[in-house]
Amino acid sequence: MRIRALMTVLVCLFAIGFSCRKPYNPPLISSNQSYLVVDGVINSGSDSTIIYLSRTVKLNSKSFRNPEQGATLKVESDKNDVYILQETIPGKYITTNLNLPTDRNYRMHIYTSGNKEYASDYVENKITPPIDSVYAVPLTTGVQFSVTTHDNTNKTRYYRWDYTESWSYEIGEQASRLIYRNGQILSRSPDSLVNLCYKYPRHNSSVFLANSAKLIQDVINKLPLGYVDGSTGKITKTYELLVNQYALTSEAYKYWTLLKTNSEGLGTITDPLPSQSITNIHCITNPAEPVIGYVSVSTIAVKRVFLAGRNLPFAVLAKDSVSCGGGIIWMQPESTFLFRLNQLMASGDTLLVKFETRDDGVGGYSYENAICSDCRLRGGTTTKPAYWPSGL
Repeated sequence: MRIRALMTVLVCLFAIGFSCRKPYNPPLISSNQSYLVVDGVINSGSDSTIIYLSRTVKLNSKSFRNPEQGATLKVESDKNDVYILQETIPGKYITTNLNLPTDRNYRMHIYTSGNKEYASDYVENKITPPIDSVYAVPLTTGVQFSVTTHDNTNKTRYYRWDYTESWSYEIGEQASRLIYRNGQILSRSPDSLVNLCYKYPRHNSSVFLANSAKLIQDVINKLPLGYVDGSTGKITKTYELLVNQYALTSEAYKYWTLLKTNSEGLGTITDPLPSQSITNIHCITNPAEPVIGYVSVSTIAVKRVFLAGRNLPFAVLAKDSVSCGGGIIWMQPESTFLFRLNQLMASGDTLLVKFETRDDGVGGYSYENAICSDCRLRGGTTTKPAYWPSGL
């Protein structure tokens, strides 16, 4: 879960003030001080550990991102092992291939550039069982995804999931197949075609939790994850879902449950009131200073699935707010053709689509608004992800 979801706790607390006759300003919000936000999981397996550090911002701030830069982050064990994280972009700290031994507990130790010291409690290194299956169930106008897992040793019991999504989309007959350059009309080369694009990856910030604490067997069966509506345009061609599964301690599970309640449960007068978030991270320099976040240590189980829109049992029609309406420039009379062509292409807002021929044999070039002819202008890229299968 990313920083935005963590900050939702503060937003919910602030909202309570508007439900009373007398406004209430929670201390955490009204204070001029900003507090450290720690977001991420210590991945004890072979993949990367990524920790985001930031500072809280006021609700009336124009910026929603306040990264904590220049900090020193260390993963430490209770047997004196130390692993250093490196800052790659402001507020993002990474280390790879920790492969932490399972016979010891671990914590995160943080030294900020402002000479403050923070440390989490030592926590157990949880081994996450594999994901058994990710299901895609077509409904009336969309697809519901769900996940199934189990642990034969009955040791996991508490689980969390998140996911990222990617998708491809295509422009059909309106896609530009021609380039107008230096007064010449040229065919696009295969690597400059703009009909097929990809959007990736998009992280979903919802919290998905389940536990088998009261069951005989440690099994989670078809827990609902994301629902993708056909009108979003995500499943018109190919949709990819990458599911991450985390084993939690019971305390970490309480933290995520409370965070989920605070961020998603408000809305009616019968909903529970927001409460102060649990944390296992403390400011050593000033023990009274609040810290937002919870450090867990576990391996991460991953499963990637693809869905082809053409295989769905219903027609997928994406809502399109883009206004398209091109035309054709005929090459006769020649005296006006070049004038009209240059005039049309001068703004850069129009692209040539393809060569056309009338019944009388006169040729011409169809054109369209650029946003209707170039898939990149709708937020995607023509660069195919390395993990994308051929033929999709």
